[in-house]
Amino acid sequence: MRIIVAGGGTIGAQIARALVASNHQVIVIESESARAASLKAEGLEIVTGNASVATSLEAAGALRADVLVACTERDSENLVISVMAKRHLEIPRVVARINDDANRWLFDGSWGVDAAISSAGALVALVEQTGN
Repeated sequence: MRIIVAGGGTIGAQIARALVASNHQVIVIESESARAASLKAEGLEIVTGNASVATSLEAAGALRADVLVACTERDSENLVISVMAKRHLEIPRVVARINDDANRWLFDGSWGVDAAISSAGALVALVEQTGN
């Protein structure tokens, strides 16, 4: 699959590495040039730019992508990236990271999100499951 990972921070980089290891074609969009250079030195394919801007998404191959993962450190940015990816660039599957679980209600189809995950929410659910 052709996958774009928007956000090359700790989580985005881990996702990209795992997907590359599974033989997917992955391009990471990262706005911080030093972080982008570091990821490129690791062998990841990088576009340095703001994933909230259509030209950065297009430079990363959004018009041919199968999946976009919006995993920046800001929920508002992940939502903008998601809606642009789904509505304007017609990427078939959009997955988004929820940073603040209070914003979970926003991450739905109206914002172009097909699936969303909150690390904190997932951990809380697992803890609560073990108590039953």
